[in-house]
Amino acid sequence: MKQFKQILVKLTLALALVVPIAVQANSHQAQAASVTTKRNKVVKLAKKQVGKRYVYGATGPYSFDCSGLTQYVFKRAINKSITRTTYTQVKRGKTVRVSTAKLKKGDLLFWGSKSSPYHVGIYVGGGKFVHASSPTVGVIKSKVSTNRSSAFYPSSARRVI
Repeated sequence: MKQFKQILVKLTLALALVVPIAVQANSHQAQAASVTTKRNKVVKLAKKQVGKRYVYGATGPYSFDCSGLTQYVFKRAINKSITRTTYTQVKRGKTVRVSTAKLKKGDLLFWGSKSSPYHVGIYVGGGKFVHASSPTVGVIKSKVSTNRSSAFYPSSARRVI
């Protein structure tokens, strides 16, 4: 009986060490799934805006400027407020290296200097981004350039999800 109690105590201690690790692993998996779901919602709504008009200062839902589009998509897709202008949006989240290998869906891409960006778009995966381009073009999906000297190569990226 004494030996049985010792085995039972050892088994209880072993389980006490393993169960929290399993619960923690499940929590991380659920959190990762939640982040992926949010990114996919942002991408889905961003793509739905393609074809709409560009109007300077517009924040949707029928027309947008570049930062109005990003603000609208994040607020409507995942209820995340990211401020209104490129100047303030570039300070949100964490910096991500501009590389299609490092970017994740929903990352914000910026053009211009980090202190004074002039354009923003949403990375949608597959080397592409959605942005409110200009009054003549409107909201479009474009390819992220891999050529640093290209006008379509972003100067910085921020992860806000």
